[in-house]
Amino acid sequence: MPLPLKPGQHFNYERIIRQPHYEMPAAEAYTDFYGISYMVRGERLICSPSYTTIVKAGDMLFIPRDDYRRTTFFSNEPYEHILIKFTDSMVEELFDVIGIESYEELCAEHVFRFGKSGQEKALTIMEDMEREWNSYNKYSELLLKGLLHKLIILCLRERSIGGANAQLLDKKHDCLANAINYVKTHLHESPTLDKTAREIHTSASNLSKTFIHYLHTPFSTFVLNEKIACSQKLLADPTLSITEIAAQTGFSSNSYFSDCFKRNTGMTPIQFRKHIGG
Repeated sequence: MPLPLKPGQHFNYERIIRQPHYEMPAAEAYTDFYGISYMVRGERLICSPSYTTIVKAGDMLFIPRDDYRRTTFFSNEPYEHILIKFTDSMVEELFDVIGIESYEELCAEHVFRFGKSGQEKALTIMEDMEREWNSYNKYSELLLKGLLHKLIILCLRERSIGGANAQLLDKKHDCLANAINYVKTHLHESPTLDKTAREIHTSASNLSKTFIHYLHTPFSTFVLNEKIACSQKLLADPTLSITEIAAQTGFSSNSYFSDCFKRNTGMTPIQFRKHIGG
């Protein structure tokens, strides 16, 4: 699971290429930073607490702070995407001009789809970012900040002249989004398949099949992955004890929490806390 930005780092650029059938083992938390993801090729299923959607080549996602999301494969082809992470310091001057509400409106659309001209302009900006990132020096953060502002302003302009947001999954897939939301908000209760199905008004059999079909992950595995993802975020808070974190993430004991955490991350909770400086 990708870690947050390193201390003192305000920007990160990645071009990620994955083989078919790759899926994130757990949701990634955007704790104190924002994100922009651009799909270069392939298709992905995106799951977050508030929605579930499909992204395709040419789609861009604006990710707010304090968001959790997990992606999994939706087709049998490799995929490639650009992922940009940045803190408030990279956009505070821009937000002073356009208002943070403008960025939040882009986030609320979930997926932004460019016209052909806008897509070419966005790719040019991101290619400039990539070149600057790959030759990073003392001037790079200033130049990257300007390119980031340019990219966001481009999207706001394209949005106002005809950019269209992608459609969310059909109504029939609401049970997946509802189940994901329920699990994330009830981790401390260690939600079971039966309990979750009752709460979202579907059958346990249907819910189980939905997770296998769309996430290629059993429900129980998904819940465990979400517990680990949440515990990683909590471990960054040095005021919380291991016992408190285990309870908040629905583990029955410290030893069970430690065993599960190590199997999933290769480290014990204490080792992970030391690793991230929490």
